[in-house]
Amino acid sequence: MTDMYRIPKRYYQDHVDCDCEAPAIIKATKQHFFISTEETEELAELRSRAQYYVDMGALGAFDGGCNGIVASARATLKVIGNSPR
Repeated sequence: MTDMYRIPKRYYQDHVDCDCEAPAIIKATKQHFFISTEETEELAELRSRAQYYVDMGALGAFDGGCNGIVASARATLKVIGNSPR
């Protein structure tokens, strides 16, 4: 069985909506997606963009309407880490 990360849907969906490459979804629940832990370019892009959202959110660069996505990006980083394993 493939090792998987369980990440929030909200940030992942925003990432894909911005036409960014993302790891394939292995499984989905109501609030989460499961993706492979394999270090790929897609996972690196997901991680890098999540870090950007968290950093910009901390600087107050986004309006209040982005708080949910920033929180979801933060939660995603908590699961996948700030750097490759």
